[in-house]
Amino acid sequence: MNAQGRIRIAYVDMEYILEKLPEYQSALKELEARAAQWKTQIEKQKKEIQELKQQLEQEKVLLTKELLQEKEEEIAFKEKELLKYQLAKFGPEGDYILQKQHLVTPVQDRVFAAVSKLIKSAKYDIVFDKSNDNLGLIYTSTKLDISDKILKLITKERGKEERKKKAKKRKKDKQKKLSEAQQKRKELAEKRKKEREEKRKKALEARKKKREEALKKKNKSPKETDTNKENNSGEKKSNNKEQPTGNKETYGNQLTPEQLKKFQQNEPKLTPEQLAEKRKKEREERRKRILEERRKKKEQREQNQKDNN
Repeated sequence: MNAQGRIRIAYVDMEYILEKLPEYQSALKELEARAAQWKTQIEKQKKEIQELKQQLEQEKVLLTKELLQEKEEEIAFKEKELLKYQLAKFGPEGDYILQKQHLVTPVQDRVFAAVSKLIKSAKYDIVFDKSNDNLGLIYTSTKLDISDKILKLITKERGKEERKKKAKKRKKDKQKKLSEAQQKRKELAEKRKKEREEKRKKALEARKKKREEALKKKNKSPKETDTNKENNSGEKKSNNKEQPTGNKETYGNQLTPEQLKKFQQNEPKLTPEQLAEKRKKEREERRKRILEERRKKKEQREQNQKDNN
C-alpha cells in the first residue's frame, strides 16, 4: 500500500438508498399489490379443495367405488393445478421474481449509475456494499459512508429529467395551442368567405330579378299596347299638336316612331355655336353620371369590406 500510495475506500448501503427512493417504494407497492391478487387466488383454490374433501368425507359411505375414485381424482387434479399455479407465481422462476426484476431493476440501475459516477469523480479505489452479507464487514466508519452523497446525486439527476419532461410538455402544449389558433383562423376565414359568397349570390339574384322586371315592363304584349293606343288616342292627337320643343332624349320614349320623326322634322335648326354648347352640355351631364356611378360603386365596395370585417 505504501508503494502504491494512498488508497481511497468507501462503502454504500444499497438497502438504505433504495428505501429512500420514491420510485423504488412505488415499484414495491405495485409488486405487492399483484402478489396479493395471486395469494387471494391461491387461498380461493385451497378453500375449494378443502370443501371438496369435506363433501367427499360426508358422502363416502354412499358412493360406489367408481364414483369415489372419480371424486378423489378430481381433488388430486385440483391440488396439482394449485401447486402448478403457486410455482408459476412464487417459484424461483415465477412471475413474482420476474416482475420484481422488471419493476426494481431500472431503479437499481439508476443507483448503480450514480455510484459509478460518484466513484469516478471522487476517485475512490474500493467501494463496498454494506447490505451485502457476503463481504463480512465487522466495522465501518461513518466517515466512509457515501450513501447520502449517492442519494443527492440521484435526486439531482431526477430533477434534471423532470425539468426536461416539463420543458418538453410545455413545448408540446404551445404547439397544440398554435395549431388550435391556426385552425380557428382557418375556420373563421372559411366562414367569412362563405358569407361573402352568399352575399354575392343574393346580389346577383337581386340584379337578375330587376333586369327581368325591366324586360317585362319594356316588352309589353301587343294586346296591352293596342289597348293603350285606343285609350290614349285622343290624348296623343292633342299631344301631337301641342308637343313642346326639346331634344329626343326627353320625349323620344313617349312618342311613336312616326311622332318622333315628325318631331325631329319640326325641331328648330341650331346654329354652330348653339350646337357646340348643346354637345358640351351633354358631355358634362354624361361625365357627371359616370362620376356618380363610380362614387356609388366605391361606397358599395367600402360597405362590403366593413360587412366582411
